[in-house]
Amino acid sequence: MLTACAGVHVKDTQVAAGTTHPSAIYIRPFDVSQAIFNGHHGDPGERPIRRSLAPAEFAEDLKEEMSKIAPAMVLNEDEIPRTGWIVEGHFDIVNAGSPILRFFPGGPFGSSKVLIHVRISEVRGHAVSVDSKDVVAGSYGKRGHVIYEFDVAGGSGWTGHDGSVNAPGLGYATPFDFRNAAERIELAISPDPYGYGIRSSSAPR
Repeated sequence: MLTACAGVHVKDTQVAAGTTHPSAIYIRPFDVSQAIFNGHHGDPGERPIRRSLAPAEFAEDLKEEMSKIAPAMVLNEDEIPRTGWIVEGHFDIVNAGSPILRFFPGGPFGSSKVLIHVRISEVRGHAVSVDSKDVVAGSYGKRGHVIYEFDVAGGSGWTGHDGSVNAPGLGYATPFDFRNAAERIELAISPDPYGYGIRSSSAPR
C-alpha cells in the first residue's frame, strides 16, 4: 500500500483548450537553470552532472510517453517545428530525497519531490519560442497558440525502503519521478486515457 503512494499528479492547470489528435509531437528539453536541485544525486560532487543531464533524460521519457498519442521526437536547440504540438517547460524542484532516510518506515522520511511546469502549444506554420513571452524573429512570426499549460507535482511519498515499478526504494529517486511525471502528462491530455469507454460487446450494460 505504501509503495502505491509514489507518483505524480496535476497540481494546477492554467490553460486547457480541449485540443486532440496532433499530427506529431515535439519535445524541447525543459529548462533546469532556475530549478531547486537538491537531495541525494549520487556521489558527492555529482549533482552538477545530474542537473545538466536532467533536461535530456526527461525529454526522452516524454518522447516515449507522448508516442502513445502521436509520433514524437526530441528537438535539437536550433530546430523549430512547423506543424503538430510542441511540449516545453521548466523544472521548479528536483529533490532526490535521501535513500538513507527512506530506510526507516513509518513516514515520508527522505522522500523525493518534483515540481514541473508544462506548456503545450499547437504549431500551424509558426515558430514556437522557449519562453512564452518571447516573439521569434524572422519569417515565422509569433509563437504558436498555447493549448495546455499546467504544473505536475509528486515524488516517492511514503514508499520508504520498499521499491516498486513506481518507487525508488533505496535507489536513485529522480529517474522514477521523471518517468512518473512524463506518464502523468500523457494521461492528462489523453481522452479516455485508461480505455474506460472501450466495450468488448455492443450489448448495453
